[in-house]
Amino acid sequence: MTIMFIILAAAASIPEQFTLVDGFIDLDNTATPTRFGLLLVTGDDSTANLQMAEIILSAMDSLPVVASPDLYFITPNESGYLEIAMLCGEFSGLPSTMAMVGHCGYIELDPAFLTVEIIDAWYTWGSPDSRRTGICNFCRRCNP
Repeated sequence: MTIMFIILAAAASIPEQFTLVDGFIDLDNTATPTRFGLLLVTGDDSTANLQMAEIILSAMDSLPVVASPDLYFITPNESGYLEIAMLCGEFSGLPSTMAMVGHCGYIELDPAFLTVEIIDAWYTWGSPDSRRTGICNFCRRCNP
């Protein structure tokens, strides 16, 4: 029984392309002003978390090669989780995906259209060729 649990837990873990973070302080120290990233805010359902992570990775194939967004995730066990989770779940609860631009600019993406939302976020906020200003007007952290 214990072996079966370990196998199931390993099968439902977040892919290694994602970096575990502890909260906003960790993200602020990791992100740079010119980088574009995606943050997976996990929930209690490990299968749903894994499915969203796979959608994010699949959406990355639709971005230009130069995009290479930073990928992060946070779990309910992390100390800064509640502060981040309060900004999410507007669309369908958790797990949730947020686009991040630099040290700020946390924008929740609609999971029903996640691939299109990631592409749009890249071309609106992430691409150096088309980056718009004023992301703070849309940021969930600054304007919950």
